[in-house]
Amino acid sequence: MLYDPARHEALRGIPWDEDLVCKTIEHIVADAEEHFTPIRYWQAHPLDVGRDEGLNQILTPLYFGACGVIWALHYLQSVEAVQLSKSYIDDLDSLLMQSRVWLGDSYEQERASYLMGDTPVHMLSFGENPTIEVTEILDALIAGNLDHPARELMWGSPGTLLAALFLYERTGEARWAELFRLTAAKLWSQLQWSPEYECHYWMQDLYGHQATYLDAVHGFVATASPLIRGRHLLDSDIWADWKQCIANTIQRTASRSGSQANWRVYLNGKESSTRPMLNAMCNYF
Repeated sequence: MLYDPARHEALRGIPWDEDLVCKTIEHIVADAEEHFTPIRYWQAHPLDVGRDEGLNQILTPLYFGACGVIWALHYLQSVEAVQLSKSYIDDLDSLLMQSRVWLGDSYEQERASYLMGDTPVHMLSFGENPTIEVTEILDALIAGNLDHPARELMWGSPGTLLAALFLYERTGEARWAELFRLTAAKLWSQLQWSPEYECHYWMQDLYGHQATYLDAVHGFVATASPLIRGRHLLDSDIWADWKQCIANTIQRTASRSGSQANWRVYLNGKESSTRPMLNAMCNYF
């Protein structure tokens, strides 16, 4: 139900060793710094490029590219886990331009994407120097993503919902809390009801087709997670409705075996018939 030997590394009885963990982090960071090159950043991993794309492609996204590596490196330095040899956020304008090249023809539609677009690059800039100009850009990106048809974390408004929450937590400014509430209200209005499963869900319009994903990137859980984390920004009656909705969908889509539970990829069981289980546990409330 939860563990598939063909898909998962077996757990080993290794005792916790904080010193070893710290040294491993330092080793990984040193390796990343050693392999950094200006303009090209880091070489793409073979699993991150398409069949028609070479390993020399410059990958920029937060999801699997330079923005994500830079964010991770500077986060580790901010919590004093490592000391970097240089700053990787001194030339974010170049990263932004490279990111737009990577998005290509889809840039106008996808520029606000939290995991793939401009938004995380501007958030890196905001973290370093929260100017009025960057603040206004982020405000416009988040507000402009409200009606994105994907309705999932990578491209759609659930991703920029999470961005608004992070910005509110960083600054305490009311504008970000209001954008969080506006996005939540829009997502509530987009919920659909399944008579078959007696629960709510979102239809994601993604990559040229519609789907009913449940997972933690494209699916229901991906949207529920930032809503749960930011529940203190919602009125109590609104959160009560959300809580009931989320709990009901999670309960009604679970596959159970004794005390264990797992979830299929899609709400529609037929869509999931050839796909492995998500191997995800839900313990939010």
